[in-house]
Amino acid sequence: MSRNLLVRWLAVCLIPLATLAVFAANPPEDKPQHLINGIILACEATFLFKFVLFDTIKHHLKQEFDLKRQTMFLFIPIVLLIVYLFHYFGAF
Repeated sequence: MSRNLLVRWLAVCLIPLATLAVFAANPPEDKPQHLINGIILACEATFLFKFVLFDTIKHHLKQEFDLKRQTMFLFIPIVLLIVYLFHYFGAF
């Protein structure tokens, strides 16, 4: 695993965890704050998804198929964040 990929793993995993820790330390007092926190998490998930997608496309275009496959594993924490978002908004 390259150093660049390790930094990406840390970014994709630690950014949502830090946000969730801040939200857990300061629970929303009312419904508008709850909605704002959810929107912040959704924006984070969107940014991280695009971040990983562009990197995956770059590896595909350069025909670096091993790096592409390793980069695609970065979608796992993003999918988990999206599943948590559904739970956060009461879908299940």
